[in-house]
Amino acid sequence: MSRKNSSGRSKRHRRSAANVNQAELIDLIEASNDLEFKQTVANKLVDLNRKHRLKMPKSLQSRICHKCSVITNSTNTRVRVKNGMIIKTCLVCNHIRRYGSGAKFNRGN
Repeated sequence: MSRKNSSGRSKRHRRSAANVNQAELIDLIEASNDLEFKQTVANKLVDLNRKHRLKMPKSLQSRICHKCSVITNSTNTRVRVKNGMIIKTCLVCNHIRRYGSGAKFNRGN
């Protein structure tokens, strides 16, 4: 007699529990005013997303540094616009993110 494989059910349960935990952590980040608490919750959120291979929500994707997981604000981030491209530099780890491909990227010739 063979045993039934129940890994599919447990995998779905883990994924749904991770989604619930992710939503709770996002609510904590949005509701809190304490920067140190927000940073701790952001680190937990990044760890959870890496463990369960979840995508970072669009609302937080540009607010958390991809390299050091620091919540970016005006004191630890430098933002420059160069030829229509937005360049964000984390001043903690010097990681550079570039958004957009310039002013003429989406124009037709």
